[in-house]
Amino acid sequence: MTGVAPNPDDVTLVSDTSATCGVVGVDHMHLFELVDRLVDAGVETVAHAAGPDGSADLLGLYAGWRTGSEQRSIDDVLADPGIDLIVTAAIPNRRADIAVAAIDAGKHVVSDKPGVTTHAQLDAVRAACAGRPGRPWTVLFTERFENRAIAEAVRLARTGAIGEVVHVIGAGPHTMWADRRPDWFWDPDATGGILVDIGSHQVDQFLAVTGADADHMSVVASSVGNVASPDHPAMQDIGSMTLAASRHAARGGTGGTGSGSVVGDHRLDYLTAAGLGTWGDVRLTIVGTGGTIEARANVDVAGTEGGEHLIVVDADGTRRVDVSTVTVGWGELLLADLSDGGERLMTQQHVFDVTDVCLRAQSAAHPWGTTPFA
Repeated sequence: MTGVAPNPDDVTLVSDTSATCGVVGVDHMHLFELVDRLVDAGVETVAHAAGPDGSADLLGLYAGWRTGSEQRSIDDVLADPGIDLIVTAAIPNRRADIAVAAIDAGKHVVSDKPGVTTHAQLDAVRAACAGRPGRPWTVLFTERFENRAIAEAVRLARTGAIGEVVHVIGAGPHTMWADRRPDWFWDPDATGGILVDIGSHQVDQFLAVTGADADHMSVVASSVGNVASPDHPAMQDIGSMTLAASRHAARGGTGGTGSGSVVGDHRLDYLTAAGLGTWGDVRLTIVGTGGTIEARANVDVAGTEGGEHLIVVDADGTRRVDVSTVTVGWGELLLADLSDGGERLMTQQHVFDVTDVCLRAQSAAHPWGTTPFA
């Protein structure tokens, strides 16, 4: 199943797996989450380097956290034969160069999303990965791989729990928190734009649910805009994309025998009010011929307390699914893949496909409030 991580409890992992990692680029707090999961899986952090034009404040915070990690230059970290894995959360438009250099040096890469910001960068990473076994370039889409409700919603849909999937609705609203953002955050040339950046989560989920690939998917419409950030006119604080995947071409997924397409409607924004109490209200709704699955990743607004809510509606009724025992151990799966060239976590092609679709949607985007059909 393309792009779908199995439960670590259901697969045989390679015994005695271990790895060392070096960090290049500490420009987003996501880096700490990535490294934390890898350390939990048994990875040793040995070195770190600031990314190009990187944040001194976050680098210092990292050094104070991983006290056994030695600060070095980028070249020294990449050249170290004792380092197996490079983790990067550099400024997004710098990540591709870091990944290519690391892969060329024989290392694996784990990147915060987005892994690239242009198609030229994606082509360069593809070329670097060519001929390498397994998945040398991993982009971690944490909204699925870190959230048990999202992960279980995808799994249920893929196993036919609600019949054939016909519609996927993804919402990725975020809180702006403008006073915490670095200068590069406001520049779409640095981030790739809102559809490339945070939209990558929704595309990952859509492809994982449908089993489709980029070659059998179309961007029906997309738009981006600035509706609430007058101090940063280049900023894209809202975006949307409608995708369509052939139900016949879906690879091992829910394509079934029905005609037509699976449609995905996705909205991203930085408009979540501070009163929500968390960073965003991410939701995934999957509509099938036999029911509906809804995952409320972060919060059940005005409902049940806490996060990771999963609701299923089918012929038997409406029920909440307890996801407390769902395992989302992506670090262990990645470490096993690293050891034997496997693709347990997700395939390399899935990473390429998610990235390609996001770039296509971003490049085709119309200004918010206009229509491509006029």
